[in-house]
Amino acid sequence: PSPPSPSVIIQPTAETGCSVCGVGKEVTNPDAIFSFPGQPATPCGGLEDDGANGDLSSDQCDFLPNLVSLLCDCQPISAPSPPSPSAIIQPTTDIGCSVCGVGKEVANPDAIFSFPGQPAAACGNLQEDGENGDLSTDQCVFLPNLITLLCDCQP
Repeated sequence: PSPPSPSVIIQPTAETGCSVCGVGKEVTNPDAIFSFPGQPATPCGGLEDDGANGDLSSDQCDFLPNLVSLLCDCQPISAPSPPSPSAIIQPTTDIGCSVCGVGKEVANPDAIFSFPGQPAAACGNLQEDGENGDLSTDQCVFLPNLITLLCDCQP
């Protein structure tokens, strides 16, 4: 079968494989070691191979890009065209952001979020840091996928 056009987004599945960096991106630091609580430490290159071979679940394909992007130095495979401003609105530290995503807020401020290599933080403190503009744009983008259940994000 011919590859899909770049304008078509196909949900990754175990049958088709996926990029652990996300659609159109690849690992450029294959020797970096990714560790996640309860899972064996794995080099980024191994994760990339597992994704390409269809050895990862759809759920893993969905959340891994947010976890490995910086560590594995995920980069575009080819220069993508910039999205139209109306298509994607990136939160910035100038205006702050909601760590739960646009229009949502933390309903369990006392839950503790921990991520390898970072200090543990209460969900309420994360929300304040986001609102105050103390988080990077990257953090504003990937945190909602990581904390929605733990912090009980609600509209």
